[in-house]
Amino acid sequence: MALNQHHNRYRVHEGSEHAEEDWLISYADMVTLLMCFFLAMASISKVDMGLFEQMKKGLRSDVGKQKEVKTPLAEIKHDLDSLLAEEKKAGNVSVAKGPEGIVMEFSSSAFYQVGKAEFNPEAGLILEKVTSAIKGISYYKFQIDIEGHTDNVPMKSLQFPSNWELSVNRATNIVKFLITQGIGADRLKAAGYADTKPKVPNMDSLGVALPENQARNRRIVLRIH
Repeated sequence: MALNQHHNRYRVHEGSEHAEEDWLISYADMVTLLMCFFLAMASISKVDMGLFEQMKKGLRSDVGKQKEVKTPLAEIKHDLDSLLAEEKKAGNVSVAKGPEGIVMEFSSSAFYQVGKAEFNPEAGLILEKVTSAIKGISYYKFQIDIEGHTDNVPMKSLQFPSNWELSVNRATNIVKFLITQGIGADRLKAAGYADTKPKVPNMDSLGVALPENQARNRRIVLRIH
């Protein structure tokens, strides 16, 4: 009789342990599920716009016989081509779209006087068109980088002791203008490269200057990505 009572107490105690373990397992499962849920929410809370861009580009639509869905960058490229048709024809602006986004190049001669960092009024009109195209896609906050480039002719003035100061100031002035047009400062970046990144050689193999090449190297590059 005593043995049976002891055995029963053991079974009750053993049953309590199993009940407690079952509760802990259920609780752990619930915590794991909650963690997975919040991780999933976090993963979709911020859209990978680069991936989104590629995904949209790959989509095909038969509606209206449209073969490819327009992406935000493609829409901006289309608007820029239309708005800047005259400037492109004159050779003052080029617009290209690549894997890293849209790359625009502006001729220095169309934007600045020699040795000056303030762009001319005609350049302001061009930049207004660029801003209009960018702001037309309000749901996609593009980043915009501005680069200043010069030729290899040394720059020596009180305001600009070298081409470094000149190229940086030219890029910075454009950034300031874009801010006045409503582009957020946190989306903009200015950089000056002086003559360190020429598109073409500034001089031939004998060290003779190539004026046409130097003119091509004097430029402003605007990247939308």
